[in-house]
Amino acid sequence: MSRVKIFAALIAATAAAPVLAQDPEPAVEAEESAIDGATAFAKTLTANATVALTSEKSEAEQLTDFQQVLADGMALDVIGKFMIGEARNTMNDEQLARYDAVFPGYLTKLYAEQFQDIVGKPLEVLEAKELGARDVIVRTQFDRSEGSPIMVDWRVRRLKSGERKAIDIIVQGVSIMLVKREEFSSFIATNGIDALLERLEEEAA
Repeated sequence: MSRVKIFAALIAATAAAPVLAQDPEPAVEAEESAIDGATAFAKTLTANATVALTSEKSEAEQLTDFQQVLADGMALDVIGKFMIGEARNTMNDEQLARYDAVFPGYLTKLYAEQFQDIVGKPLEVLEAKELGARDVIVRTQFDRSEGSPIMVDWRVRRLKSGERKAIDIIVQGVSIMLVKREEFSSFIATNGIDALLERLEEEAA
């Protein structure tokens, strides 16, 4: 299957996924501006991540810096609400506070593991397409000295404030956002909310 057909299939699958909570519609950007802005955002986020994870600091400090890059570049509040799904409606104030406190560290640590084979490698933007009124999917490729290139798709949203934030990063065709939503739902059904919170706190540490 050609790259064009593969990318078209990804767009269709992503569009069919559950809709994330959205801000009120901003002013409509011209098509070229929306795509160029999202592409520039993806490049900047990757460059900042590379700086964080290739510094001369300790590994622990590198991870902290990388997590801050993602915290600045991703709409973590939107992603967190999406991942926990309808279970959020049944959580009490204490549980909500624990979840909101642990989620940023938990998610950014997951992405740190995903990015281990990407950092320091040259990024090539293959194409970008609008998805709905405000999102753009930017498909990128990271070449490796050995093995096939690593494919990373960035779903970038322009918020009401005018800022762009990543609401999903799909590495090698795997969306952590979608995978974890299903995993959380199944885990809660079997073990309950408190057990999930304890697990997230352990994995984020």
